[in-house]
Amino acid sequence: MKEKGRPQGKKKARGLFIVFEGIDGSGKSTQVERLARRLRRRGLEVVTLREPTQGKWGRKIRELSRTSGSVTPEEELELFIRDRRENVVKNIRPALEAGKTIILDRYYFSTLAYQGARGLSLEEIRRRHRKFAVVPDLVFILDVPVSTGLRRIKDRPIIYGHFEEKEYLKKVRKIFLSFRDPQCLVVDGRPAAAAIHRKVWSLLVKKFPELK
Repeated sequence: MKEKGRPQGKKKARGLFIVFEGIDGSGKSTQVERLARRLRRRGLEVVTLREPTQGKWGRKIRELSRTSGSVTPEEELELFIRDRRENVVKNIRPALEAGKTIILDRYYFSTLAYQGARGLSLEEIRRRHRKFAVVPDLVFILDVPVSTGLRRIKDRPIIYGHFEEKEYLKKVRKIFLSFRDPQCLVVDGRPAAAAIHRKVWSLLVKKFPELK
């Protein structure tokens, strides 16, 4: 029996919800676009999103995060939750209910990892998200050593200053690798983008063979 909310021929059902996670420089954005193109070629209507969003709260997060110490961990968490709640209401739920597939670059797993690394309770962060967040069907955690991630982003403008510090990112990576949620799959983010995509695709069709 097929699960509710998965692609099932012509039947209108809730769309598939896929998330990519990992530290900066792990290759999330590249894999989001590669997977979106492949699914579109198979006739799916795909929406790509990212967090923080371009909305009011997302802009506030970027503004404050450029400088270390400009916001407390608790204030930072509140901003992420407000931004995510708005994203769920305005974008994620409507698209899924319309049968569209969503591929999201960062979600509440990033909040668990990044704000958890700042000392906040992972269980409290999860509890607050359980009130409103849509649980994704699959979460690909692209894992790279911190040195690799930092090398890849060294020429980018600094957007999230205190999120790009080496010792802090080591804590973030450790939390990402600690997740035991059934939908979380760790994928080596060190190979070439094409090889990572092949691995992502093989894991996706293993769970949802109707996508072949």
